Amino acid sequence: TIEDNVDYLTELDAKIGDGDHGVNMSKGFKMIKKKLSTEVFSDIGEMLITSGRVLLDQIGGAMGPLYGGGLVSAGMALKGKTTIAKNDLYILFSSILASVKSLGGAKLGNKTMVDTLEPFVVEYKKQMKKNDLIDTFKKALTKAKEGMESTRNMISKVGRSSRLLERSKGHIDVGAASSYLILKSFYKYLKNMKGAKN
Repeated sequence: TIEDNVDYLTELDAKIGDGDHGVNMSKGFKMIKKKLSTEVFSDIGEMLITSGRVLLDQIGGAMGPLYGGGLVSAGMALKGKTTIAKNDLYILFSSILASVKSLGGAKLGNKTMVDTLEPFVVEYKKQMKKNDLIDTFKKALTKAKEGMESTRNMISKVGRSSRLLERSKGHIDVGAASSYLILKSFYKYLKNMKGAKN
């Protein structure tokens, strides 16, 4: 999904950032794909930690540390897991959110990827008590999209775009957009996976 949307992400980032988000994200996920195809992992946590370290080592700007640190945190939380159930996905995404907030210092309403991730995590937790995995993720994804779109009317409070003040208004935050695209891609994967119900 990131590779399919490089131009879209580049266009968003060029308006209020430095224009390299799409290229960096595409490069990072290609490198993760290559790394995962050449190694065997004992558990899901180890795989996530390795993926995160690829981004931390290879991707510049804010996104390498934020996404990379998030994956490492999620991997630490899921060490020893060889399968992932509904609750494990909550742990995964809530760990990423906590890491992003801690590393970047952003909170809800600051016009960042937190505005996509936090509504997703909150809704996921709410829905997982009464729905199967697919329905839980679908409802949470709707909140993530609303969160992403809400960044259009925000004034950036952190990062490079915060220097633009009022001029940052009127544009969707690129980190919020890439986070949504990743969640959307994850949902498509889950829908096509046999037995993804619990």
